[in-house]
Amino acid sequence: MKQNKIYKWGYINESCEFVITPKFDDAWDFQEGLALVKIDYLRGYIDLTGAYVIEPQFQLAESFKDGLARVMNDGKWGFIDRTGHYVINPDFDQAGEFDDGLSMVKVADKYGFINRAGAFVAEPKYTFVGEFREGLARACLDGKYGFISHEGSYAIAPQYENAYDFSDGVAVVMLDGKFGYIDHDGHFILPPEFEAADNFKNGLARVKINGERKYITKNGALAPKPAEDFSVSSPSFVDGLAPAPDGKKFGYINETHEFVIKPQFAQAEPFCNGLARVRTGLKSDWGYIDTTGKFVFKSRFIQAADFHNGIARVLIEITE
Repeated sequence: MKQNKIYKWGYINESCEFVITPKFDDAWDFQEGLALVKIDYLRGYIDLTGAYVIEPQFQLAESFKDGLARVMNDGKWGFIDRTGHYVINPDFDQAGEFDDGLSMVKVADKYGFINRAGAFVAEPKYTFVGEFREGLARACLDGKYGFISHEGSYAIAPQYENAYDFSDGVAVVMLDGKFGYIDHDGHFILPPEFEAADNFKNGLARVKINGERKYITKNGALAPKPAEDFSVSSPSFVDGLAPAPDGKKFGYINETHEFVIKPQFAQAEPFCNGLARVRTGLKSDWGYIDTTGKFVFKSRFIQAADFHNGIARVLIEITE
């Protein structure tokens, strides 16, 4: 009889022992003591023993954050608490996670914001809203962009043809087909005279002037192109090490950019809690190495996640 191969997610400890049996079709990291899991097309939540705290019953769901989780059934999103009870009823066609006490929601074809009690802070009347950045969020009403505050009222009236999120204290806006920069009070610090404009970062922004890309400061003065930031092309250092390529192989470099774990991996992830996920070939299974480059387990996994609080989720093949 032909045996069937199936793939299931479980959770291991730092001794590579399964502390939660691999039986899930999908699984996520533990957040606030609970992990989101999927089985038979439905999602629920388990505790650290693998027992269901909230039985699989949702078509879509997200991990818990600040005591609430977004869930969806039949196209409607709401928010549940850790007991699985709705604290905000599933009345929304779309819902974002809470950030600074507010969640972006969609009702029919309009967007607004609710607070953690489920009350509207900004009624769903906007054709677009962005996330809050530096205390303000983009909002489009009747084809014009402005910025609303956490109270739901316009801090900067809708008047622009386009707008970007605030960054580095200023925001890009478009007026009469040209781009400029405003401050938090809506005052132009640079008038709308650019053909294109990017957000400021570390005091510099790239703009387009007479068809040419140039860098400027916040007073509008031209600036030389900034040096390439190493962190853009390489992950952040963790435990003093970062994965880095050498040809087609990856190893790990120290903060002086010297290889301390020789390039030997087809893929390598940053260290987390003293362990890093690697695989030796693009079709190979994943394993874990320590900061000396030594594999800590004999076992390999089809997929593997970082360890958090001594537990990692892994995907294995099971023969039935």
